[in-house]
Amino acid sequence: MKIVIIDEQQFDNYAKTHEYSSYYQSSSYGKLMNNHGLKPMYLGFYDKDKLIGASLILSKPSFMGFKYGYAPRGLLIDYNNYNQMIDLAKDLKNFLFKERFILLKIDPLILISKRDKDGNVIYENTHRDNIIETFKRAGFHHCGFNRTFESVKPRWLAYLDLQNDEDNLFKNLTKQTRNKIRKAMKLGVEVYQDNDAITKIYPFIARKGNYSLKYYQEFSELFSNNLEIYIAKINTEKCVEGSRLLYEKELEYNEYLNNIISRDGYKGKDMKDILSKKMESDKLLIIYKDYLVNSITLLRNNPEGIIIGGTIIVKEEDTIHLLIDGYDKTYSKFCPLYLTKWEIIKKYLNSDFKYFDINAVTGIFDKNEENPYRGLNEMKLGFNTTVYEYIGEFNLIINNPIYALYKSIVIDDSIKNIAK
Repeated sequence: MKIVIIDEQQFDNYAKTHEYSSYYQSSSYGKLMNNHGLKPMYLGFYDKDKLIGASLILSKPSFMGFKYGYAPRGLLIDYNNYNQMIDLAKDLKNFLFKERFILLKIDPLILISKRDKDGNVIYENTHRDNIIETFKRAGFHHCGFNRTFESVKPRWLAYLDLQNDEDNLFKNLTKQTRNKIRKAMKLGVEVYQDNDAITKIYPFIARKGNYSLKYYQEFSELFSNNLEIYIAKINTEKCVEGSRLLYEKELEYNEYLNNIISRDGYKGKDMKDILSKKMESDKLLIIYKDYLVNSITLLRNNPEGIIIGGTIIVKEEDTIHLLIDGYDKTYSKFCPLYLTKWEIIKKYLNSDFKYFDINAVTGIFDKNEENPYRGLNEMKLGFNTTVYEYIGEFNLIINNPIYALYKSIVIDDSIKNIAK
């Protein structure tokens, strides 16, 4: 097998049609990373004169003039051709040795299972063990089946099938998700697209990605044909109207319950139920009155409305990917990200896009098990998504003596921070 450096156009032409294609395996992403301290290299794998594989490899200076390498969502090869994999690993190791690499990390999009929102397996890759064993015979070390976010990129992703009927889809959301979407609408939250809004939404996403505003501006420019930005904004006039309607409707219901309680002869278990509903209604009245008072203040101070959240998506082939989203926690009760996701879903239902990748979740589904990301899971699984579990990361040590020396001196292995 022959391994050569190929140009960006040749790489993109091959990568975009591959089974494991990803916008992380693109020259656009390579250029982005090049602007942020990582050097891209595009490799082509040839069997005689036929291109049978390729990969973007990012490198980072690490130790004594040597480099760490990472192929984000690569390599783009046929992982079912076991003999070819072993030959490729040997030749790739020799090639990267000459380029002064210490180690190469890869995390291919090899699907090993699909699970429903409760964690039940609905699909399993029966070739998983054979593929992992072949990796090992080829010299790769499997980094394990992590269930949270120890890896460079998430191993568990939540996907929603967009080929569906809107009413049916909404009905199958969890009750909590439906309620939060309705609540956002009632409180005057509006969602609209503005592809020039990076600076407006950056304060909401800055803490999540730990990337600069410049990074997202460059991302937006490099992926401009496939990137969309959505803003969630409180229409303060509608917020007052909605808050007043919530309060008045609950007040009417509360008075209805009062009349039942005061009626002679209404006793027994039914009365206990009525009293319970009355107590709950009393609590809601306090909450909705507070909403109304606050909404009037919001309107007075912000007659033009308030931007409270933002979302960035990337469109690729038949899938919409949620890149990142965030919101102002001061306005968490307005549930802006729930409504934003729902508006994106409605926009692309039954379009040329088949799936909405809502991004990372954990592999912890047992509600009795400790999960520091429980809220994240509940939000994304609340859309009745299917969880895709991928095979995880593999390391190929390129230079064993230098790697051993590096590990003996450097305590913190920074490969995880090479690229997100």
